[in-house]
Amino acid sequence: MQAGNRKIEIVPGEGAVKGEAYMRDDFIDRKIRKMAEAERMAVPESLDAKVENILDGLETEKKDSKNTDGKRVNQTVRHYGFRRIVIPAAACLLLASVTVTASGLYRARMESMNHEKLETYFSGLQEADVAADSYSRPLTDGEKNRLEELRQAYLEEGYFPQKELAMLDSPEKYKKGVAFYAARSTFFLPEEEMTEEELLELIDFREKRDYSLAKITEEIEAGDYEYVKTEDSALPGDMSQESGSQQTQGAGEASVVPGADTAAQEWQIAYAGELSIRCAVAAEQGLYVGGFTMEGKARVEYLTYGSGTPEKFYDDFDEDGEVYSLCIAPDGSVYAALRGLASPGAEHGWLPVIYHISPEGTLLNSFTVGEREWNIVDSMATDVQGRLYVRMRMQEDGSYVRIYSAEGELIGTVADDNNYAVQGAGALGQGKDGKVYAAAQAVGDTTAGNIAMTLVSVDPENFRFVPVAGGENVVCSADTIYPWKMVAAGVSETADFILWGYNGVDTYRLGETEFTRVQENWEMPCGTEGTCAVLVPDGRILYIGASDGFQGTTADGVEISGKDPAKTVLYYEPLVK
Repeated sequence: MQAGNRKIEIVPGEGAVKGEAYMRDDFIDRKIRKMAEAERMAVPESLDAKVENILDGLETEKKDSKNTDGKRVNQTVRHYGFRRIVIPAAACLLLASVTVTASGLYRARMESMNHEKLETYFSGLQEADVAADSYSRPLTDGEKNRLEELRQAYLEEGYFPQKELAMLDSPEKYKKGVAFYAARSTFFLPEEEMTEEELLELIDFREKRDYSLAKITEEIEAGDYEYVKTEDSALPGDMSQESGSQQTQGAGEASVVPGADTAAQEWQIAYAGELSIRCAVAAEQGLYVGGFTMEGKARVEYLTYGSGTPEKFYDDFDEDGEVYSLCIAPDGSVYAALRGLASPGAEHGWLPVIYHISPEGTLLNSFTVGEREWNIVDSMATDVQGRLYVRMRMQEDGSYVRIYSAEGELIGTVADDNNYAVQGAGALGQGKDGKVYAAAQAVGDTTAGNIAMTLVSVDPENFRFVPVAGGENVVCSADTIYPWKMVAAGVSETADFILWGYNGVDTYRLGETEFTRVQENWEMPCGTEGTCAVLVPDGRILYIGASDGFQGTTADGVEISGKDPAKTVLYYEPLVK
């Protein structure tokens, strides 16, 4: 099943609530609690202790590092897969919930699985390079209602499917019915409404997977089972792909096909730096990336296109933390938003500060933009006049977009209203016309519901959001369940905007009433959890993803977590293959 240039009709989409638990937070306890809220489960009081016990059993390494005074300190760093972060916590919740309403037939069905079967379901969760399930299409309202009814019959009455759903080793092998592509945790559904048998197969798979997750995690916690993640078999340097203009590169540098258009080439380049990359922004000749080191030091680096070896651009920040977002001004200067780390016992933390840095890497000015705990600058963009637009997260007064001059003076704010909300969305970007656009939720469109994604421009004169289609003709994405994380100007006449999110890549042309899905999430070269994406000048999308993460503690006792630099890869992908 190939996405191609499939048109997406404008219909009510599914909600983004469940995805928020996986997208917003870095620390394990917040992930757990948000996930529990989404599932409306009570979190056991012993949950934190259970999770900590499991984590303590994971392999650790002592990293010898230097403090700011030059003295060496011991820092504990744990390495794990992004998917693995939430598994122990989820299992604790599942163990409490699996037995509440289950019938004897249900119990017998679960307990009839041999240990090899349990391991298969568990390893599928561990090996997947995404943090949440996705679907080839949204479920209809009828399917959602029938799914809940059939699940109750499955649990309480032993109403089971006649067979198990099909497993796919590649999306191209999907033919019909319900099937599951484990590598990307994607359910392929038939175009027509699912039959009762197909719905039961879906329910059966979910229940068996959840039960296996709980049982194996329980064994790990008790010390009766040790899970060893399969090592990546196709990391840069060991890859041997051959397909047209696709290039395979080892660490450090890409090899360009002579005489070929780079826009049609696929590059996979190992990152050779020390940064846990949080964000990136494309410049004319290269890429700025921001994040933090394993010691909790914020840094901005620069990489030329096709290279995985970075140059330090700026790291003279006033406090430890991470660079959470970046953008480039019309004059080539760089804005870097710092999310600082709170010291243990401090009353506040993570008050964001924006650093304005010259193209030569010298500080021009800096200014604070947050007033309360946990404020985060989620994304930034500049318009053609050089005004800076800042998308705030968890802003107390509801003014989630702020507009600043280049000198850091507040020009005005744009608040969520009865029509559009950016708090539950995210990305900002400059369009071809030089205006700044934002991903938003169309809360005022009764036909789309409160969770449909749309695109609006930010009016800097009247401080309001303006629909791109004009008037009440709101443009919504049908199956963008998770908010778009990138809004970028299109590079051709057929696309005014490129929008990347956890569900895939959409293009949009101004004046039209539908988006075009050009890449599904299972067609991406890497997982979406922890991944950032930018549009490079030749029209390709650059994904920066990591197959593993780390969790550690700074010299000051502050917990940090992020991508493992040694497992980070830069993937250059043509927009349309």
